Amino acid sequence: MRFVCAVTSLLAFAKHVSNVESFSTHSGISKIGRLRSELRVQDFAVTETEGITSSETVQRRVLGSQENLMLPRQYSPNPDVTFPSMSHVSCAVLSSTPTEAALAKAIDEVMMAHPLLRCKIEGDGQPDERIDLLQMVRKGEPNPCTFVSKPGMFSASDVLRTVNVEANDRSSLDKSWQSAFNRDLDDGSWCNVETSPLWKVEFHRSKEGSDSPCALLFSFNHAISDQSSANKLTDQIVSLLAEIDENGSVLSHPVAQEIPPSVEESVLGKRETWKDIGSAGISPGTIKYVAGKALEETKAPVILPDGFGEGGGVLGAIATITGNAAGGEDSKSMERKSVLEFRTLSKQATSSLLEKCRENGVSITNALSAALTLTSTDFIDGGKPKSKERNYKILQSLDMRRFGKAEDTGKSVGCLAGSMDLMHGPLPDRSGERVGIHNVAAWNQHCRSHPFSFRRQLRTQPTKKGLKLFWDLAREGQSQTESFVASDGPTHAVRVFDFAMTVSDLNNLVHLTAQSKDSQGRAYSAGFANAGVYERLEAFQKEGGEQRTLKVGSPFCWQEYAMNDFP
Repeated sequence: MRFVCAVTSLLAFAKHVSNVESFSTHSGISKIGRLRSELRVQDFAVTETEGITSSETVQRRVLGSQENLMLPRQYSPNPDVTFPSMSHVSCAVLSSTPTEAALAKAIDEVMMAHPLLRCKIEGDGQPDERIDLLQMVRKGEPNPCTFVSKPGMFSASDVLRTVNVEANDRSSLDKSWQSAFNRDLDDGSWCNVETSPLWKVEFHRSKEGSDSPCALLFSFNHAISDQSSANKLTDQIVSLLAEIDENGSVLSHPVAQEIPPSVEESVLGKRETWKDIGSAGISPGTIKYVAGKALEETKAPVILPDGFGEGGGVLGAIATITGNAAGGEDSKSMERKSVLEFRTLSKQATSSLLEKCRENGVSITNALSAALTLTSTDFIDGGKPKSKERNYKILQSLDMRRFGKAEDTGKSVGCLAGSMDLMHGPLPDRSGERVGIHNVAAWNQHCRSHPFSFRRQLRTQPTKKGLKLFWDLAREGQSQTESFVASDGPTHAVRVFDFAMTVSDLNNLVHLTAQSKDSQGRAYSAGFANAGVYERLEAFQKEGGEQRTLKVGSPFCWQEYAMNDFP
């Protein structure tokens, strides 16, 4: 079973604060989520930089370690098992409906500009040999998985599919794209990395014509995308649609780009990965980082609600390393489905949240981590109150373009997502519900009678003690994040992961964890992502040197929904 928790995000667009939407579910612990937003599109052109590769050039780049995880790289000792593609899904709901021809033209334009949108994979990534008895330690890689992007290899006709919605009302449109969103999040079988593009677009439209809303559902193999890229790609396509709508054609074409560096190259530097320099990159800081990660596990953070599994732990990790699923294989593991609910946070509520965060000296990201942790405590007892205290391990997504050598400057579509762990606790079970409790004894009695009951006043009428707990957790998350960055944690984290992925078949460990009865495929109490501030001035480049603002009356506004499928 997978769990999703309430996630909110703030998006600033040019000078306008957007309406931010979030999704939540009643089933509990979080899975990685992404922001969604409603905003009006403005368009700027950016001066073309020097050294940009022509769209006519054949480009190749060997996949980095994280890209091999996302793809994923397969495991030949177990030929009967094919690891599924890791999906990244994002949907933009437009206020007006473009013609199919205009959309195809816009997609052709972005495919010519961004090499990973027109690439396939060559190479199987298998080692020369596996040198341990467990068949997990790799030596050599004669035929690495490689991005190959050839001019004209793929076009809009290979990625665009139109879905005609029979009814004309908004609810029918939403039902159509939301069903497809859920399907693609759980099932990456649409992507054959050796023969087809690593992304696709579904155009959901009603019969009402150009004045009615439509939806663009983007599904990516996560090896080529993160939410920052998806935001900018959506922005570029919508701005091209507006230009075609206004002028009948594209006057300012997107600038042709190079394949962006891998996250390892961006953070560690070119030719500084494990394949290049081996253990020479390990520093005392790296060793301290590894020791800190080991120390986290001694706190035994809770992973699953009571009754859903043992959570793995140290013994489970040992079992996985030896090539076995912790607690044995779960015969129902392939039946797990994501549970999604889409929610809207108004501009007014978002502004209020931002104001409160500033009053308390934290960011919205810190507030999200506190909200997510407290919500996790509300579900951890499996509906049977036990009055226990537990530690929580929260995965917090990061944009790795900001750290280390920062070789990637965000000019093209790519996956530069990373993460860090927040450790919170010990916290009493149902701490989130208690934020608004004025009579604890009465509430405990209520819980025994209504184990999964929630009341609006618990969130809208918090106690002073409850608010203090919330903001203290937010400040703790901020402190941990600042310490992680100050200690060069992003660089150490990337180096350690690069080592592990290079010398071992980490994808098989992920597969075994997904099959495990004890862990149910989980490694965290919860996880969340906040893409943060999105500035229109950082949009993907177009030709020409003059900034150009779209007319205020432009027909295209968009709402965005997105999620990553993490194991």
